[in-house]
Amino acid sequence: MQSLRSICLVASILAVAACEASYPRDEIAPPADRYEQFYPAGADQDVREYEDEFSQSNPARIASYRAALTQVPRTRGVNILALSGGGQHGAYGAGVLNGWTASGNRPKFDIVTGISTGALIAPFAFLGPEYDDRIERFYTQSTTRDVVRLDLGGALFGKGFLAKTTPLRAAIERELSDDVINKIAQEHDKGRRLFVGTTNIDAERPVTWDIGAIAMIGTEKSRQLIRQVVLASASIPVVFEPVSISVTDGDILREELHVDGGLTREVFAYPHGIEMRKLLKRSGLSGRQNRIWVIHNKKLEAHYAPQAENATAVAQRAFELLIRAQSIGDIERIVEQGARDGLVTNLTWIPVEFDVQPEEAFDKDYMTKLFALGRFAGQQKDAWLYDVSSLY
Repeated sequence: MQSLRSICLVASILAVAACEASYPRDEIAPPADRYEQFYPAGADQDVREYEDEFSQSNPARIASYRAALTQVPRTRGVNILALSGGGQHGAYGAGVLNGWTASGNRPKFDIVTGISTGALIAPFAFLGPEYDDRIERFYTQSTTRDVVRLDLGGALFGKGFLAKTTPLRAAIERELSDDVINKIAQEHDKGRRLFVGTTNIDAERPVTWDIGAIAMIGTEKSRQLIRQVVLASASIPVVFEPVSISVTDGDILREELHVDGGLTREVFAYPHGIEMRKLLKRSGLSGRQNRIWVIHNKKLEAHYAPQAENATAVAQRAFELLIRAQSIGDIERIVEQGARDGLVTNLTWIPVEFDVQPEEAFDKDYMTKLFALGRFAGQQKDAWLYDVSSLY
């Protein structure tokens, strides 16, 4: 596996070749007419929600956000960190956090969200600067074979993926140890919140997981669920194997398939339906410096480059364009939410001037250079676009 470009090309060819060998999951997946009644085995309904159907009538969820705001000291405002997807480009966000720590200006985040590669970073950003070395190690020491293993049989025999994420699964198991998860539970108990997004590909819907609430359950099954969710959030469809999560309606046990959260949104801060302004007012935080910090692990500007006339190159560029368009839409949504609710949105992203190109899906040299760029940016105040609402 020399590059993500070649992976995508082979994936497309094999996906077509294997279409007749696919395996139906009708007897395994929750029934279509009541799939929403199913919840993770060993947990309950309150540890997750469908992001596209947030309801003000959900008292448990409202109480959870209220608790997050209640614990914020009145001497400062609330700080929400939103980490986007981006694969190996997550080295930028890892670097920004490291540089931010070095500058002495990094705030304590009251709510942290992560999608895809952002989900790998989010637990450690949530726990604080003492965990910076873990994300630095992952994004500067890993290679493609440290993350995935090529499995052509997965596509040839209709399994729906090209590579197994066994190495990534092992890394998540190692870094998200029981001790780390227990610390997440302790912070959740204080009121801070950590959310990770996946895509339920059976339902074609975005799912937000309350990682702290799952950690509070305190069982081996709940800890494994957290690791599954983080792995699923980073599992690119077709390229990586999807993650099967056991769910139940209280009677029967079924399996959901979850994949990359970036399939349905690239970055998020909090549900659009939540009345955050009202919660801020009730918590005595109205008028404070309430901020959303968005670290976008991709470039946002359009760039001109003559397009090569071959299917692989066109497909790769089209894929990048789709991601950028979705990212801009998601950022605009966050900005609109913030302006509506009294939060200022600040944004940093990989500058278009960074012209180093990776040679493979997880290129150690590329990620090391991008991490260094992010670390430098994290120490500079002008690396952030403050009050993004001024652009709209």
